[in-house]
Amino acid sequence: MPRYCAVKLCKNRGGTPSKENKRISFYPFPLQDEVRLQIWVDNMKREEWTPSRHQYLCSEHFSEDCFDLRWGIRYLKHTAFPTIFPHTRHVSRQTPLL
Repeated sequence: MPRYCAVKLCKNRGGTPSKENKRISFYPFPLQDEVRLQIWVDNMKREEWTPSRHQYLCSEHFSEDCFDLRWGIRYLKHTAFPTIFPHTRHVSRQTPLL
């Protein structure tokens, strides 16, 4: 089953390249970290919506500094927040974890 991005207006899904022909990766919501989860959802601007364990955000909603590259594989940092959205096109709220 392909993965779809949960961001409104984002049409990215698993197995398809991005507009710039970059490979898109998908990341699950941090459901076990309530503070971080709330920031992700707030940044998405989806009112009264709660993600499930079967929903993801695609890599296009994270800035390059949100990733670590190890052994040729791109990993999302545990401190990363999605900040790039169709409704903003610039950085949304970024709150560091304490």
